[in-house]
Amino acid sequence: MKKLIINCDDLGVSKEANLGITDCLLKKKATSASIMANGEFFDHALTNIKEIVPDNWFGLHLNLTEGSALNSDSIKILTDKDLKFNKEPSAFFLMNLNREKEIIDNLIYLEFKAQILKVKKAGVRISHFDSHEHIHHSPFIYRIIKKLGKEFGINKIRLVKEFLVLKNLFKDFGYKFMSKNYVKLLLLNYCSNRIKDSFFLSPNYFYGILNSGKIERDEFFLYLNKIKHDSVIELCIHPANEISFPKIEKNKFIYKKFTYSQNRFHEKKLLFSEEFETNLKNQKIKLVDYSNLHIA
Repeated sequence: MKKLIINCDDLGVSKEANLGITDCLLKKKATSASIMANGEFFDHALTNIKEIVPDNWFGLHLNLTEGSALNSDSIKILTDKDLKFNKEPSAFFLMNLNREKEIIDNLIYLEFKAQILKVKKAGVRISHFDSHEHIHHSPFIYRIIKKLGKEFGINKIRLVKEFLVLKNLFKDFGYKFMSKNYVKLLLLNYCSNRIKDSFFLSPNYFYGILNSGKIERDEFFLYLNKIKHDSVIELCIHPANEISFPKIEKNKFIYKKFTYSQNRFHEKKLLFSEEFETNLKNQKIKLVDYSNLHIA
């Protein structure tokens, strides 16, 4: 039987995301969620969700690309003068070429450690690691996370292993091209395939890059149909309640466009649709979470 992890990313990024993700977990439309320790609405997320998640298990959505750093030393390289992260994801895939890479290595280690300690102090138990904009696929970043995984006893991680389905390749081509998802998918698959590591466990397959932020039912189930039985697949999704873009004051948290995208509400509606549930039953998909990886 195929097993599916439906993981909601970005818990803590906005009230609308928090409420949407809480609803998905409460109604059992999703099986896990990943929380952003530096999310502006981190406390709001925990207030609304801790009671409905067994034993307070969440993924940790490690973040270096949006919002504020938790470690004040990050200001030296990773942030602007207001401690706002100011690097694009691509920068972290080139870190090995940086002349200050040893300093950067230590700063990232300290920032990630601060994020881990914050969620643990809040009573969250970390089920697995993933990251905002998938930066943990950078070999430079991955080594740091592995060190922290050993330090804190966390041995599960998301890896993007998403193959291309020819029928899906050119559907909604404009969105996939303009969002650079084709390039992102090739890069992340390449990085995942180069990881030869027995420490971390991860799902056999992944879905959510090519259509990131705009998951469509038919494309997803066509993808699932191509996967062999006895595999664990992770669907990465970003549900939220209906969103109104906020006014942003000077020197406030700087939001990226997708943070307040209506596509998040589209993805929530997808999980709640009768057709989605019917397709799961027809393909005999069992919903699981990261705790099931040991029997993958």
